[in-house]
Amino acid sequence: MAAELTVHAPIDGWVCALDEVPDAAFAGRMVGEGLAIDPTGLTVRAPFDGVVSSLARTGHAVSVRSDQGAEILIHLGLETVSLNGAGFTAHVAEGARVKAGDLLLTLDLDVIASGAKSLISPVLLTSEGELRLMPLNRLVAAGEPIMAVRQVAVAEPSPDEGEAGLTRTVRAPLPHGLHARPASRLAAAARGFDARVRLTLGERSADAVSLTAMMTLGLKDGDELIVSASGRQAEAALEAVVALIASGLGEGGEAVHAAPAAEPPVAQTGPAAGEDGELIFSGVTAAPGLVIGRAVRLRQAEIETPEHGRGVALEQAALQQALSAVRGRIEASVASGGAHRRAILAAHLAFLDDPGLLATAQEAVEAGRSAGFAWRTATQGGVALFRSLGDARTAERADDLRALERQARAVLAGEAAPAPGVLGAGSVILADELLPSQLIALDAVKVAGLCTARGGPTSHVAILAAAMGVPALVAVGPGLDRVADGALVVLDADGRRLVASPSAARQARAQSAAAARARRRAEARALAAEDCRTADGVRIEVFANLGDVAEAAPAVAGGAEGCGLLRTEFLFLERQSAPTEDEQLARYQAIADALDGRPLVIRTLDAGGDKPLPYLPMPHEDNPGLGLRGVRTGLHRPDLLLTQLRAICRVRSSGTVAVMLPMIASAAEVRQVRALLDIAVSETGGAAPLLGVMIETPAAAMTADLLAPHIDFVSIGTNDLTQYALAMDRQNAHLAAQLDSLHPAVLRLISQTAAGAADTRWIGVCGGLASDLVAAPILIGLGVTELSATPSMTAEIKALLRGLTLADCRELAAQALTLDSAEAVRILADERLAALMKSRVVGAVA
Repeated sequence: MAAELTVHAPIDGWVCALDEVPDAAFAGRMVGEGLAIDPTGLTVRAPFDGVVSSLARTGHAVSVRSDQGAEILIHLGLETVSLNGAGFTAHVAEGARVKAGDLLLTLDLDVIASGAKSLISPVLLTSEGELRLMPLNRLVAAGEPIMAVRQVAVAEPSPDEGEAGLTRTVRAPLPHGLHARPASRLAAAARGFDARVRLTLGERSADAVSLTAMMTLGLKDGDELIVSASGRQAEAALEAVVALIASGLGEGGEAVHAAPAAEPPVAQTGPAAGEDGELIFSGVTAAPGLVIGRAVRLRQAEIETPEHGRGVALEQAALQQALSAVRGRIEASVASGGAHRRAILAAHLAFLDDPGLLATAQEAVEAGRSAGFAWRTATQGGVALFRSLGDARTAERADDLRALERQARAVLAGEAAPAPGVLGAGSVILADELLPSQLIALDAVKVAGLCTARGGPTSHVAILAAAMGVPALVAVGPGLDRVADGALVVLDADGRRLVASPSAARQARAQSAAAARARRRAEARALAAEDCRTADGVRIEVFANLGDVAEAAPAVAGGAEGCGLLRTEFLFLERQSAPTEDEQLARYQAIADALDGRPLVIRTLDAGGDKPLPYLPMPHEDNPGLGLRGVRTGLHRPDLLLTQLRAICRVRSSGTVAVMLPMIASAAEVRQVRALLDIAVSETGGAAPLLGVMIETPAAAMTADLLAPHIDFVSIGTNDLTQYALAMDRQNAHLAAQLDSLHPAVLRLISQTAAGAADTRWIGVCGGLASDLVAAPILIGLGVTELSATPSMTAEIKALLRGLTLADCRELAAQALTLDSAEAVRILADERLAALMKSRVVGAVA
């Protein structure tokens, strides 16, 4: 057995677990395993005999490697790179041999504390080895043992061993070299693939998941780096890593052309030819509707951004002024927008305060770059990283960053405001892709519809379009630029197509259909306040999905009979600390008051590895969509969950108040939450709310009968259920056309859920399928008794169901279950519903 290497405390202080570090990268062990010290001393000393393998230019981090190969990184404070060396004095140089206890650095804690996020200092093993921590949560003096490392032999494959690898060469634009932050970004990207990625510079080579190994390559700005990958996902890993390096890793270098794989994919088929010269594009419905209008091609003018600055002081001031101007515009938009708009813009504001982005831009300015160039390179590294992670929600953050990058550069270039283009009434916006900031900048009154080559149905733009009541079609693929500005177009989002230069016959059909749809909407709104009952008197509740108190009253006015899904993330995201119990209660109570006794179903926090919170450090996850998210997050941090449950128990309403648990997979999870809910009820003296679960996993759907004894209701989240059942990423435009919740496999899971949960109080659907007019009757026929839809769709859904009997719905559902594709289900439903409605009209006239 290999001998253990004892690691001694490098500084006086309080030793604690990494979980207590208020930084997701360190707490999640993305940089390495180890512990942390909250320092009280002023000197940093060598933890064992060895060599100083790396020393940050700014002095905030130092690594020591033993003769046996064990390597320890001492990272002093959090976000201390932005201090640019202030408060740190180095007494050694890279390559120096040291003995345990030798002086490495001295610190000025007052200076560091004034500019750091925290003084807490991670001490991490960044090489291979087995780590044994000694007792934590105690005061230690420098030199006391704090952990031990046993080396593990790792066989390095020779060039001829194993699988044949893929290789690419890329220039690394890194003015400050490959230090800890860009190295951690690269390691995070590499860990996301089932592949081994190596970087080679001359005769030196490093594994891309090892921070210290990469930092010791000695990579300098402009060096040609060989990137190799082998394994099952070698090609994807290679493309992502090369793209990230080419972007400059957010370190202020001149970005080179990134690999194509870093861009969001688009469908590969072009438009089809129709009658009389028509161009017909097929895509994915992001928001329903049918409009005829004139095409307005949204193009972004190039913004001239010089690379070299006019002096550090001038460029620092220019960047600060530009970001302040952007902040002012965003804050003005937040004040005048709806809940979805405010949530998206709040994310933009959070990025403007991001210390990592600001520090990276600052370093670039100090290296002689202009303010615009510095901001662009700072944001590009984040964009490449977000896209490399392979998660739909994380990918949306790349769009947020790109929007901020362009807005700031526009201000620096002298543009008073983003130029959205000249719109006339009835404009159908066409774009390769559309950023939330671009849509927000448009005159909403004149926007009749949206169509993009890229994007997905769950993007921020899709959410905004649905909230605006604007038909939207996404992922139509290449060729959209063949549609001329001003061309007449028919955007049929319900039918999943855009027709450019429609024939006279198609225009007439579209005008007739649009007029009929407008009449139906008007009639539906007139009866919106009435309860929803089928033609044979069966009561169906139609609720609305809400994301903030501002949406509640308009939803009720539009016909919502309650809230079937209150997303509580708006309270938890984009902040540095968790909301208090009283803060949560105030918001929930305001929504309950706005609903005026109507049912309120509150979903507990749905956050996790894909939506990290600063105050909720999570372990690193290669696949966050399948990790600690949903109810698992709450059970991982029961203190946060109990606080939320206590707040819900204190809500006072004359109607039903219910708790709904996201991403449930087993009855054991429900029992654990039920125990916490019992505690919350006992402690608050409040009324016990109902307890239900979201059915978002095939496991929950197939075991609904086992869940039923422990719950009061179920609500099916069709968005996640569909992607998990079909094994298709919601954000992948290559798959978007196939990712349809009317797929028979999904319908069968819904049917199985309804049968298993038949004895609960209600069976609901709160996913996107509940807002689909074609799908609603099928869902009722499968046994669903409550639909929670987008507020703008509730009146129409109620009107549709009033014209059908339960027998009609059951017959349609039974036929749908026998088909083999979602397309076949939609064709069947269109034909059957049209025939049923026609027969009802004829019968009424007769």
